[in-house]
This record gives sequence, C-alpha cells and structure tokens, in this order.
Amino acid sequence: MKQKQLEKGAYLYKLDTNSSEMYIIQSGVVEITHFMKGSKDKEFLIERLYRGSIINHNSFLLNDGIDTNAKCKETVSIYYIDIETIKHLRQKYQEFDRALENQERILVKPGVREPALDYIICDPYSHQYFFKN
Repeated sequence: MKQKQLEKGAYLYKLDTNSSEMYIIQSGVVEITHFMKGSKDKEFLIERLYRGSIINHNSFLLNDGIDTNAKCKETVSIYYIDIETIKHLRQKYQEFDRALENQERILVKPGVREPALDYIICDPYSHQYFFKN
C-alpha cells in the first residue's frame, strides 16, 4: 500500500465517479456525505470515519460507481491501494482471484443498482488510549 496526505476539504472521491482506489485512514477524519434528494446544494452527513476505518472496499474491488462523497474534515493521512495493483495481484495469485470472484457474485445482482454504504468503521472510542493526555 502507498501513503498520501490530503488537506482539509479535499475529496477522496465524489458521487457518480468510478472507483480506482481503496483507503485505510491512518489519521484524521473523513466524512461520508450524500446530497438530499432533489437538491445538489444540501449535503447530508452519513458518517464520520476515523483511524483504522476502511473506505471504498466494495466499489473498488468491483470497479463500481461511487454512491457517496468522502471529504476530509481535517488533514488526513491514508494508506491506499490502486486498481492496477489489484489487477496484477489477481493475475499473479489464483486463490486471491477466486476469492474476489466469489465476493463479486455475492455483491452484484444483475439489473439491480442500489446505493450502498461502502466502508468499515473503526470506532474512535475503542481506541481511547490515543486520546489520553
């Protein structure tokens, strides 16, 4: 995995784009948002994600469209892996490729396109020792 830092207000990804990276938050806060129905100017906060949270794993692995926005609430440090690396690993390791094919069969239903929340949250309070003075 590679590492990068994003400034406050930067987007990891935006609604209605295609997924090319999967992220793990090392530090900072990322907000998952969506727009209120019929209004592109009223953003609705779905979740705040913290250190250890995994973002965009299903859309990334399936090369699917993005259903939400992921915006940095503050400076964020992340680890990420890109789609080219996954393609290479799938070619190199047959067992990994089969596991992803099984995941695709579970997640993809022909003719159905429903919005999906695509993250695994790491509860910041489960790591309270990080916040001690």
